[in-house]
Order: sequence, then C-alpha cells, then structure tokens
Amino acid sequence: MVTETTGTARTEPANAQPIGLLQVRRLTKSFGATQALADVSLTFREGEIHCLLGENGAGKSTIGKIIGGLYTRDDGEILFRGQPVSVSSIAQARALGIAVVYQELSLAPDLSVRANLQLGRQGAGQPFVKLKHAQEAHESMQILRRLGLDDIDLEQRTGDLPVATQQLIEIGKALLLAPKLVIFDEPTAMLGAVETQKFFNVLRTLRQEGTASVLITHHIEDVMAVGDRISIMRNGRLVDSFPAGPGIDEDTVLERLTGKKSHAATARRNAPGAGQFLRIDNVTQRNGDQASLSARKGEIVGFYGVVGCGAEKILHGLAGLTDAQPLQFTLDNMPYRPRSTAQAFTRGVSYLPSGRAANGIFATRSIRENIVLTQLSKLSKLGIIQKRAERDITQALLKRYRVKYQDADNLITSLSGGNQQKVLLARAIARAEKMLLLEEPTIGIDVDAKHEIHECIKGLAETGVTVVLLSCDLIETIALCDTIFTMYGGRVVQKYTDPVLDDQASIVSDVLGQHIEAKTAQTESIESQGV
Repeated sequence: MVTETTGTARTEPANAQPIGLLQVRRLTKSFGATQALADVSLTFREGEIHCLLGENGAGKSTIGKIIGGLYTRDDGEILFRGQPVSVSSIAQARALGIAVVYQELSLAPDLSVRANLQLGRQGAGQPFVKLKHAQEAHESMQILRRLGLDDIDLEQRTGDLPVATQQLIEIGKALLLAPKLVIFDEPTAMLGAVETQKFFNVLRTLRQEGTASVLITHHIEDVMAVGDRISIMRNGRLVDSFPAGPGIDEDTVLERLTGKKSHAATARRNAPGAGQFLRIDNVTQRNGDQASLSARKGEIVGFYGVVGCGAEKILHGLAGLTDAQPLQFTLDNMPYRPRSTAQAFTRGVSYLPSGRAANGIFATRSIRENIVLTQLSKLSKLGIIQKRAERDITQALLKRYRVKYQDADNLITSLSGGNQQKVLLARAIARAEKMLLLEEPTIGIDVDAKHEIHECIKGLAETGVTVVLLSCDLIETIALCDTIFTMYGGRVVQKYTDPVLDDQASIVSDVLGQHIEAKTAQTESIESQGV
C-alpha cells in the first residue's frame, strides 16, 4: 500500500491547485521472466517536479520509457488530462507533448550542436523540406541561453565537447519540443556541480511555466534540492509516495528508500605506503608556475573541477588515450607514457571510462563476455578459452558486485543501466594490478550499491593499488579520496589532505575561481609546496 505523508511542499508549484496532467493506472510490464513493473499507479501534475527513486532494476526507467513511447505496456492504462490514450510510439508521445531525456546520450557526435538540437524536428513525414538555418540558429541559441551555454559555437562538432556539456545539449533537444511533460532519466549523472545547478534552474523555470517534470534519479540530494513530490519504487512496485516538505530530510528519504538508516561514515583506511609511486611533472599552478604532483601506493587521489578544467587531460594521459604533453609521468620510478590503453595494461594500469553506452559496454555481447574481457590472458591456454574458469570468474564477479541478472549468457543490454555499470567496474578492478583510473565510477548506481562499490575501491587501495578518481560527484570524491587536487582553467589550485564534507564550500569556490580557506582539511597551496 502506498503511504501518503502529510506535509507542505517546499516550493509551491506555479499552479496553486495542480491538476493531474498524466496518470498511469495499474501499469504492468515484463521482459521474459523478469517483471519490471507490477500494478503501478502514479499521477504527474502540471507545474510539479515529481521525483522517482529506487534501486537499480526497481522499474523507474521502465515507467519513463512506457510513457515516452519506447516500450509498450503489458497491462494497465495511460490517461492524459483524464482521457485514455495510446502511447505505442515516440511519435505518439511527442504528439501529446511528452519528451524524454534518456540516461544514455543519443547525440550524433559528428554533427554540429545546431544540427543535434534540431535533429528529427523538421520534415517528419515530409519527403521534401527546405531547412531554415537562420530560424534553427535562433531557436537553438535561445535554448542554449536557457541552459547557460551562451558561449557555445552552434556549428561546433558536438563530439568535441565535454560529456557534461553534451548532456545539457541532450536536455536542450527535449526543451525545443516545447513539451507539456518532460521525463529526465538520471540527468545529473554526468553533470558537475556547476552544470547541475544550471539544470536545476531549468527545472525551476519549467515548474513556473506549468510544465510537469519527472526526475528519475539515484541522487537524494537532487531530490531535496528541487523535488515537489517523491515516489519510491522497489522490485517493480510503488511502495511510497509523499510530498517533499519541512519534515522530509535526506535521512528520511534514504530510510524509506532502502528500509535502513543512513550509512555510518566508515573509518579512514590505513595510511597509504611511503614514497612516491606516481609522479606528474610540468603541472601548471594557479600562479602560472610549474609544479609536480605525486601519489603513494594505495593512495586514492581525486582531481575535481568543472567541465574543461584540465582533469580529463591528466586522467586520459595516464590511460593512454591522449598525448598529455607537456605533462610527464613517472610510474614506480620508471618513465610512463602509454600510447594506448593496451600499453597501460602492460604496466598494470586499468581504466574505467565514462559514457557507458559509447565507451564501455559491448552491446552485442553477453554479460559474461563483457565482464571477463580484461581476464582473457588468464583464462586461455594456447589461445583457447577455458570455459569452466571463465564461468567461475564470471559468477564470482557478478556475485561480488551484486549484479542483478537472469543469465550470464544474456546480452549485457538486458541489464538495467546501473547493473551494466557494476559489470564495467568489476571488469576494471579485476585488471588493476598497480593503478586504477576511474572516470565517473558510480553513474546510475543506487544508494546501497554505491556504498558497496566505495568499499570495494577502498579495499583495492588497501592492497597497495593506487586509485586516481575523476568524478563530478563532490560528495563521492570527498568520501573516497585521501587527497583531492582542485583544478580551474587547466591549473591546479589547491591540495586537500583527508578532506571531509565541511570542505565542500572551499572546494567549490576553488573550481569556480573564487578561492576561500577550507574549514577542516589539511590544505596546501600548490605554489608554496612546489611538489
């Protein structure tokens, strides 16, 4: 039974008495033997931000895809303004004024920003259409201003932009449709702190305009920042729905979500080993001088900054993806300049990239093939894969990382996005012999699983493996890292040793170019330390 909690919404929607724009009643959906939704009923109102929370595989995204016309329901009904409607295609959903921003990017990387924003809008069902580039440019610039991306060149190749900027452009595609209801599936997963605030501003504007917004997310802090109503799902069922209000805090939501109290902060790990293991030379400091950064064996080091701050260049250089000149790397007292991820592997360096669909999974391969990909040399004899050993490793990794699956021989795309991410993380950690490079490691991961994965990363570091982290989630960065280097404009601003949550204000000010003193962490100015 759904519990209705009394309380006044934190921010009153634009309409003092919001009406039900869209309702789903007794919605049911199965994929083979897996029941994704069971008898779910929800109402989405005009001028309201409705947040859907739940663990991986709870059915949140399935609801969005049914409403958006990507999936067809097995049972139940959809009502739009009180009238039953058929939503069996994306075109039908758009005709009703429903737009969806999916968890994975659907941009064409070789097309311009303008072309991506306009893709699919003109010429639907018309064989001959003259495109009006001036009108397109005007409309596109209006959307970019709304997203806080005024400085973007409309004709720039989209694939050359940072992932977080691409995510905002993906949101812009939906806004150009002037929708009555927008479904956002994990929209902040790839956004940094600044980009997230831009997105929140968009949500608040949609609320004022009377648009209904559905926010599917794992981030409770996002819900607390903008949510008007919170609905919690578990195992395909709606278990709770209540308005956000003064009596609702993060601990309350977490307890209703998981049935548990919030995770107690874990004690700091044993101190990393002595001496340098990784050294990065020719790093530009805040004052323009050059410096060197270092990390010890078993240390977890994070680089934090807004999109384009230069942290990606360091991580990608360590992974062998790009030439990081003028940076120079030393690994375990030997020069290190990998020309590919394969070369990095030979030095015991493993890498988890961001962009699960584009850079991580092999969509046409099974769960088993995806998870053991980095273990093939250990599983083969004379070039022949030892099936029993492969099966044993697969089962062990899937169990350790609590991946929810039916059959390891099913396609990896049969898994929810969060479970796909667990497979990729397991694959990366299994190959990390000396150093693990993590880029957005917990995108799409639910609260409990994120805590477990953090413990796995810390456990790996305890074995002496150095971890370098790049995450747009500041709370995650603080929770995991022994050391954080803040970056702004391609330069390192400050070093934080043993950071804690009270340092958030100082860290955010660093990455916005407005340095203030940290409250608690041991900090060192990079200029003064010179190392």
